[in-house]
Amino acid sequence: MPRRLFPLALALLMAFPRPAMALDASVWLELGKVQSLQADFIQVQTRTILKRPLESSGAVRFDRPGTLTWAVLTPARSTFSMGGGKATMELPDHRAHRVVDLATLPEFKRLAASVMVWLQADPVAVARDFTTTYAPSPPTIVLIPVDPTLGRLVKTIELGIAESPFRVAHVRIVEPTGDTVEIRFSKVVLDGVPVPDPAP
Repeated sequence: MPRRLFPLALALLMAFPRPAMALDASVWLELGKVQSLQADFIQVQTRTILKRPLESSGAVRFDRPGTLTWAVLTPARSTFSMGGGKATMELPDHRAHRVVDLATLPEFKRLAASVMVWLQADPVAVARDFTTTYAPSPPTIVLIPVDPTLGRLVKTIELGIAESPFRVAHVRIVEPTGDTVEIRFSKVVLDGVPVPDPAP
């Protein structure tokens, strides 16, 4: 190719949009390959009872088959963890610590597992608990609860998907009241390997 035509060819390639990611139920198999995940997060809650959105930040770690630690570092420290059949809530600034045996609260266990379905990436559980739609641009999975118990808490769960490798880049939870919780992840590490943050 003549040197003077190269910039033109490059400009033409950049002008055409990239093909949309093929997004369907098979994405759960890709997400399910991840054995461990850790990431920083920014969480923004928008609620009618709040004068302004409440932003918090922290870190999450998940290890298969089902160990989760969700640590909020600002504005107030708290840690929620699940594993070994127990759920633990810690509020170190208030010297509060509570451990719950999930065997005594099966409904809570089911609800927690459903809300965190994007971590478990279990296609059987997804098909059982949610009506699912897939949108290619931007790549998004929308989950609508089938269980009325969960439906009283969550209207939809929207998962923004990034690729190379496939992962959940952000989560948006819409409650029946219209209140929302949005979570965006950064500094993601999958199976011990750091993953570049997706372009904004």
